[in-house]
Amino acid sequence: FKGYTIKLGDNLHLNYENWTPIGATGKFEGTFDGNGKAIEGLRVYTEGKASAGLFANCIGTIKNLTVIDAEIYGHYKAGVIVGDGLCAKIDNCHVENAKVVVTPYKKDDANNVGGIVGYLSAEPTAYVKNCSVKNAEITAYRKVAGIVGAANGASEVSGNTVENVTVTADQTVKYVSN
Repeated sequence: FKGYTIKLGDNLHLNYENWTPIGATGKFEGTFDGNGKAIEGLRVYTEGKASAGLFANCIGTIKNLTVIDAEIYGHYKAGVIVGDGLCAKIDNCHVENAKVVVTPYKKDDANNVGGIVGYLSAEPTAYVKNCSVKNAEITAYRKVAGIVGAANGASEVSGNTVENVTVTADQTVKYVSN
């Protein structure tokens, strides 16, 4: 979808069916404009080092979207909107009533987990702006936060809010050796 804009035309209810994240087998490179609409009932389960979220891997733009009643489960980079935001631009996205749980699978995982995006790249143009997370539980081994789990380099994270969000770095389950 590089060079294209996808605009959400109406609210969607996904009925808690297992969702395969957009960009799970590649990277979403276009623009997704939620058009002020909402997606409800999102449920994502990923295995291994797969990124988890509405979008798995995004190097494009996501804006003007609300996700309500989401459940995200995985073992690596995870966020309700985007798991791995390599060079992503995320603006005016909102999450309400969410549960994000990432547990160790192998060594060096169960990290980079946030309410909006799990991992934001070092690209100076990457950002998460004007977003919010409300009524959420977010749990991972490490690098876990309400908006962005890990933002590297010159990435911009600004103008965001969290309300009634519980963030837990649960290190009771140890890493597997390989």
